[in-house]
Amino acid sequence: MASWNDHTVTNNHILPYVNSKTVPPVVAEGLTTLPFERNIFKLLANADTLFIPFMKLLSSCWGEGRALKSSEWQLTVLRTLSLLDAPYEWDVNEPVLRAFRYSNEQLALVRSGDLSSTKLFTDRQRLIREMVRELVEANGVSEANMVKARQTLGPKAAMEVMIIHGIYGMLARVMRSAKIDFDPEIPGLLDILKKFNAKVIEMYSRFYTP
Repeated sequence: MASWNDHTVTNNHILPYVNSKTVPPVVAEGLTTLPFERNIFKLLANADTLFIPFMKLLSSCWGEGRALKSSEWQLTVLRTLSLLDAPYEWDVNEPVLRAFRYSNEQLALVRSGDLSSTKLFTDRQRLIREMVRELVEANGVSEANMVKARQTLGPKAAMEVMIIHGIYGMLARVMRSAKIDFDPEIPGLLDILKKFNAKVIEMYSRFYTP
């Protein structure tokens, strides 16, 4: 099982990883949404009827019409994973943040939840941190923070925070329940992700706030 400090592959996962070579073509297509395979998708594909529309939903998080800036979107993901103790999915998404120019210092602070530095994080990011914390700890965002989110983020981005948290919260619970293993090392992963996300990186680079 994946853990924060040990990436040893134990193969003690409870549910099987489906074989992309033996599943129906439409499921195999979903397994190659990214330019490499991931254990989490091979777990989800056990529920093949739900897997296909879920992958379309997940892909929409990367869409051009998203209101959240890339740094905010990934902050929502990483704070969810940290609070729900999901080291596997953190390992999957950390390179994405690096592709969007997060530093080692920022990554460490995101994991700890300390976004107090005004040089490294924005007021919008601190609000998102609080929204995610409340969703995990109180099962809902407080009225005060919802009003603040409506005013600061806007209704569209505020709803995106909650939907993205819901998606990755579900993934975190699947991983823990099925005792997922870390993926084998993917050579040149950061370069692959930068190429795969090139359009989104360029689109949102003007909004980047260090």
